[in-house]
Amino acid sequence: LTFKELEPQHDIEPSIRDTSIVVEPHVIPCRGPYPHVEPRKNIIQFTPAQVEAIKAGMQPGLTMVVGPPGTGKTDVAVQIISNIYHNWPEQRTLIVTHSNQALNQLFEKIIQLDVDERHLLRLGHGEEALETEKDFSRYGRVNYVLQKRLDLLKEVEKLQEALGVGGDVSYTCETAGYFFLYQVFARWEKFESDVAQSKTNPNPSTKAVADHFPFTKYFVDVPPPLFKGVSFEEDWEIAQGCWRYIRGIFTQLEEFRSFELLRSGRDRTDYLLVKEAKIIAMTCTHAALRRKDLVELGFRYDTILMEEAAQILEVETFIPLLLQNPQDGRSRLKRWIMIGDHHQLPPVVQNIAFQKYSNMEQSLFARFVRLGVPHVLLDQQGRARSEIADLYNWRYEKLGNLPHIEALPEFQRANSGFAFNYQLIDIPDFNGVGETTPSPYFYQNLGEAEYAVALFTYMRIL
Repeated sequence: LTFKELEPQHDIEPSIRDTSIVVEPHVIPCRGPYPHVEPRKNIIQFTPAQVEAIKAGMQPGLTMVVGPPGTGKTDVAVQIISNIYHNWPEQRTLIVTHSNQALNQLFEKIIQLDVDERHLLRLGHGEEALETEKDFSRYGRVNYVLQKRLDLLKEVEKLQEALGVGGDVSYTCETAGYFFLYQVFARWEKFESDVAQSKTNPNPSTKAVADHFPFTKYFVDVPPPLFKGVSFEEDWEIAQGCWRYIRGIFTQLEEFRSFELLRSGRDRTDYLLVKEAKIIAMTCTHAALRRKDLVELGFRYDTILMEEAAQILEVETFIPLLLQNPQDGRSRLKRWIMIGDHHQLPPVVQNIAFQKYSNMEQSLFARFVRLGVPHVLLDQQGRARSEIADLYNWRYEKLGNLPHIEALPEFQRANSGFAFNYQLIDIPDFNGVGETTPSPYFYQNLGEAEYAVALFTYMRIL
């Protein structure tokens, strides 16, 4: 998609500016003959407001997205991250949230998209709660890289046997690199020149690609036939996909070569953070605690995405912007994306004086919205049935329902065992005791807790 309204048109009257959208087909290049290398595609149909938020998030500068409950804030954030990752592979994205739970939800959805695992890194101590079998902490990623390196070197050994080349070329990443340069790439160049001669014919032979392709033995485990022989163009695209697969092996090994030279775990984790990872996630608390260490390491990033921005203090919002030193007198930061809902929970300030007299519980996100900074409002929710959504949609300019709210039976039928869709329950003091504060800023109500447990048990029995 090309949005003409984003092109410079300052000298044109607003009424006659070009606001058209040019749509061009994008064919994803074949990555290889194996099913596991096929790109994982997005399955969510975004609403117009979500598309506007994603489009704004990819542009340089500040982007603010206000998302009421259930409007897909996390899905929008994940799609922005994925788009930046694919459109600018050399750029790095920093994800900052208020809670570990929000960070884990983001990561669980990022993993499902077409993002390479080796470029993901999760800092802090909340990664234990990730509902995945993979470890995205610093040492978990180092172990992944080392294991992936061994797997790729086995593929190099398999390719060596297929080409009939002697020597121990799969011993290290360095020897594999020389093998690629002198044996693999040389054969591919010869193949290209041979096929180029066939292209000169008005009707090139459909067997030209299959006859000259030098890596057929390597792809012997692909369900035959590797080349269909129907058309020259189709076989040529398959050959290109096979070459991308082989080249990808050696590209990854070149990236992993530094882990052979760095022997200590600390050096490897620091290199992973500073060089290898493209998407780094942490909480705002961790960013504040580790700021000095990150700056000394030379940590760099181009984009900051903040989830739960309305729950983060102003100072906690400001600190992640300063996790890197200026480069050549300029900040490397290109995009700042804030996603949140200022109508929900504000930041928690335990000091009453700061809270009451300094207005410290106002987040920077809420301040920007109050001052009229332009923002995108997500206007369709898909979490609650319409009767429940009516309880809070008056707080927003416009909040409708996604089509499945009216279509799916679980949003239309009554809840078993309940007379109403929503009801308020008054719970008197339990054993003569109501809400208590065993320690400062810790509140509990045993009567409400007992009632919640009994209600959940009742729902499970039904």
